Order: sequence, then structure tokens, then C-alpha cells
Amino acid sequence: MLLSIIIPVYNEKENLLKRLSFLCEQANKFPLEIIISNSPETSDESPEVCKNFSKVTYFTSDKKGRAAQMNFGAKKAQGNVLLFLHADVTLPNDFYTQIIEAVASGNKAGFFAYKFDKDSAFLNFNSKFTTKDGLFSGGGDQCQFFTKETFKTLKGFNENFCIMEDFEMIDRVRKQQIPFVIIQSKAIVSARKYERNSWLKVNLINGYVFLKYKLGVSPEKLRRTYRTLLRESI
Repeated sequence: MLLSIIIPVYNEKENLLKRLSFLCEQANKFPLEIIISNSPETSDESPEVCKNFSKVTYFTSDKKGRAAQMNFGAKKAQGNVLLFLHADVTLPNDFYTQIIEAVASGNKAGFFAYKFDKDSAFLNFNSKFTTKDGLFSGGGDQCQFFTKETFKTLKGFNENFCIMEDFEMIDRVRKQQIPFVIIQSKAIVSARKYERNSWLKVNLINGYVFLKYKLGVSPEKLRRTYRTLLRESI
């Protein structure tokens, strides 16, 4: 079964070098399609990096924004299953077999639990929330995947969301009672925003912005709030 891995990119040269080496190795073992959906506003050497990997297909999205870029990549994908991967997240080594087994078991969607690339009691506490279904689980760092049919049924990511598009998507999966799974093989997520700020500050801001999202605050206002409070580009 062909799995399409779609990576939305905005100035991610360094991360692409790390991710694509691993993914191309996996593509030698399993039927994988690797699609880079680049932002039209990217200004670094991401396109040149992609040219060094023969198994990578590179596109520039016709619209900026992660939701639009992921939808653009999905339209180009040939796979039976679509996996959406952030450029700073590392998939577990057994990701392909785990996804195929999950789909074969009747799941139409899913995501991975994760751990951070830095070991600390506080970050380990955060990662525990990704192992079970709950209010804060299912975000984009958890590497969401969908069967192509399910993704079409959901009509893709909501491009009106310039932030929280991942939570909005998984909320629709839950509301429509689409069967999904949380794979316990852990992805590895960058702890960079915690290092640039602090564990307490990041969690307080995330909780505040998430609450405003649940209260129906517009995505544009959510993004302005996040940018104002946190030293992290989104």
C-alpha cells in the first residue's frame, strides 16, 4: 500500500536535511511517496536541498499557510494513505508498518504519540497527554494520517485556519465518529520553543490560545495572540 508523506515547508532547510535522509532510507524499504509542499514565501535554500534527494517530489503551493500547503500536497499525492509531517518532527522507525496495520484494522485516521528530543521531567509529563485521546491530543506534531477517501470526505484541512488547523481537523474526525487510532510508537518532537521560552510559559500560552479556539475566537486573532506572547514563528 502506497503511503504519501506530505511535508508543509516554510524556510526549513536544516530540518529538511535531517528528515529527508531518514525518509529516503525508508522509501528504499517500503512503498513511500515523499512530497514537499513549499510555501510561496520561502526564502531559504529548501528547494535546493530537495533536489539532492531523488525520491522527493517538490512543489511550491499556490497559497501560503500550512493548511493550504497540506491540501495542495494532498491533491498531488498518489498514495492510498496520506501522512502529514511537520519538518521538525521525526517519525518512529516502524511508522509505515504501524500505519498500514492501523488502516487494515479498520481505522480511517490516526496520529502518533510523541516524546521530545530533550529529556526532562516536565516535557515527559507533556508527552503523556499524547498517548491517549483527550482535549489536547491529536495536534499536528502528532503526525496525523488519513485514508485518501476519508481526507476527501472531510474536504481536507480548513484553510480559514492559519493556526489550529490540526485541532480543527481532528475535532471533525471525532464529531463524525470516524474510527481513528493513536499509535504508541513515539514520534520525536523538537523542544526548541520550550528552550527559547520556558516550560511554564509555553504551557500557559498554549492553554490560553486553545481555550480561545474552543470559544470560537477567529484564527487571525489566535495567531496574533500567539505571536505576541511566544517567541516562536508560526
